[in-house]
Amino acid sequence: MSAPAVLVLGALLADQTAKVWQQGAGSLRYTYAPVFAVRFPPPVTVAGHLLALPLALLAELTVPPPARTLLVLGCAVFWLLCLQRRLANHAWIGFVALTAVTLSPARLAPVIGRDLLIGLYLSAVVFKLHRDYLTGPASAGRVVTALYLRLLGLRVPEWLLRTAPAAVVATELAVGVALLVPHGEPVGLALAILMHLGFGVSGNFGFSTVALALWAVALGGPTPADGVWWAVPVSTLLGIALGRSTAGPRGRGLMVKDGLQGAVYGVMCALALAALRPAAAPATGSAAVHVVAAAGFGLNFALVVTGLKLDWSFAMFSGLRPFGGSWLQRHGRPGWPRYYALSLPEKVPAEWLRMVQPQFLYRATRPEYAVHESVVFHLEAMARRSGSTLRPRLVVRDHHGRDAPLVPWDGPQPRPRRRVLLFPSLIPRSFRTHYLG
Repeated sequence: MSAPAVLVLGALLADQTAKVWQQGAGSLRYTYAPVFAVRFPPPVTVAGHLLALPLALLAELTVPPPARTLLVLGCAVFWLLCLQRRLANHAWIGFVALTAVTLSPARLAPVIGRDLLIGLYLSAVVFKLHRDYLTGPASAGRVVTALYLRLLGLRVPEWLLRTAPAAVVATELAVGVALLVPHGEPVGLALAILMHLGFGVSGNFGFSTVALALWAVALGGPTPADGVWWAVPVSTLLGIALGRSTAGPRGRGLMVKDGLQGAVYGVMCALALAALRPAAAPATGSAAVHVVAAAGFGLNFALVVTGLKLDWSFAMFSGLRPFGGSWLQRHGRPGWPRYYALSLPEKVPAEWLRMVQPQFLYRATRPEYAVHESVVFHLEAMARRSGSTLRPRLVVRDHHGRDAPLVPWDGPQPRPRRRVLLFPSLIPRSFRTHYLG
């Protein structure tokens, strides 16, 4: 058994369970927006969502190597292929961490965890260093802070909204640097726990739990220690008291979910705190891990700034968006990515509502939104099987002004293609609409 793999799988499984709890098991059957363009039948997709991670964890705990490696990574890849609409940043880095610690010698697990965290935090900082995030009125740092405080019923002072984006960047930078400097781990972990608690109670416990699992891995794994398990009841109570969601008022079920997610986050915090110890000498092979990690995050940065990729790039809540105009996005490739405007027919076949989430179909066909071509590929195939069409029309950036919206293209219409979802499945056509990414 690999303790690092168990930690990462536990965090991913907790996040998956929370999503099923909130959205309902019925939401798992939809297959119209596969992230990796592999479309399984609905029963297979449901099985991937519900069984792949538990089976991977069971294999990690009970099966001896080398069969364990094949089973764990096979289940994890199957789970990844079943994901729809969006691959979350924490799901991607969790998968990368699981793969790396499973295939590497145990002595390198702390190096892998540390390098992944450094790359994660510093990437998040760099992707926020532009005007729209730091000072823009639609900055995610500003919008999320205002929304969360209003959901708590608190007054929102203007000075706090102005400084919130810079405060997030400064905290992420401090945490990343603390992992780089000698003896910086205690300060970095304390800042990370507070920062991720804020992310968690405002609706993103999944990311926070995976991040703290990586902290426990990076610090060498937990050892018996007194005085750290207090984090579990404290985090549970904070999740119940302070947890909020943009979906609206919380019922009892969501309060219980927030409490349980807070408890799991508290467990990961306790394990990370228990792992704090003086840094050991670099393990044999550490240099190779550093090189691979630097190359991976460097490639990720290059893909973003060249406009070839945006989702699962650790640009979360950065304000970067398809067709954006920040300095980070001025080298995009013409005609990439492709988004389409869709229109509903006068009569919507009943089977469509069994194949596509009604809420998504409604938004995807509104004039305010555009849909990624890979999703359009599957939706239009569904429409044509019933003898209808969603009349996809390519949208392009209207360059008459910085905030000019995406408008339908009047020229020849290229056909939507099946592609990996490297960009969001659905985006607002107006650049004045808040976009959290």
